[in-house]
Amino acid sequence: MATRNRLPAAPRRMLGDVLDALLPARCPGCGAPGALVCARCEATLEAPRFAPPPPPLDWWASCFVYRGVAREMVARSKYRGERRFLPAVAERVAALVAGAPAPVDLVTWVPASAARMRSQGVDHGELLARCVARDIRVPAAARLSRALGRAQTGLAASARRTGPDLRPIGRNDGATILVVDDVATTGGTLGSAARALRSSGAARVFAVTIARTPRPGTVSPERAYTPVTPIAPSDLRKPNSLGSR
Repeated sequence: MATRNRLPAAPRRMLGDVLDALLPARCPGCGAPGALVCARCEATLEAPRFAPPPPPLDWWASCFVYRGVAREMVARSKYRGERRFLPAVAERVAALVAGAPAPVDLVTWVPASAARMRSQGVDHGELLARCVARDIRVPAAARLSRALGRAQTGLAASARRTGPDLRPIGRNDGATILVVDDVATTGGTLGSAARALRSSGAARVFAVTIARTPRPGTVSPERAYTPVTPIAPSDLRKPNSLGSR
């Protein structure tokens, strides 16, 4: 019988954060040291073209197509405890909010599943949302609770479209609420969040994510599902750059 010697989630999380701060950054694309994402790999990041938001979500936007370096950044922060990417990526996510059709009153997030919290010890979605709220100077607060159930990760697209069972926390009468998440796949999670927030009185619900996945089966796995707008390395060298930290 194997011995159980794994650290509990909270100490493991703290140890990971300490090591993350002490060890030099390495590019998630090629492993080059000294930058969160090197210039060559930044040039491969792709911005997704417009797609209509899932109802009753009023508006949404994403920074990147979810593949390559963007996918690796999300995976490292979400599954491997390398949360150094979150503040840098949050700056780019926050920049998307300038395109929203109305001012945002409050930022919230989709809470992690119980299984994810047990394994990771931290809700990285909350960390991302609070970073975005800080950057756009809007309050952040928990406005959604999650019923027990499986995480969306790994489910078939048909199962993901309904989204998790989300319920509102408190009243949000007349508010415009921004939901921050890491990846939009079918839009089911964001649609579920919008329904819950609308039921609590929210006037509008917007969403921003780090990335959006290509539609499966519409193109080869090596291409985005719509024509790609490459992101120039010079653009990512602006104040919200993912470069050297």
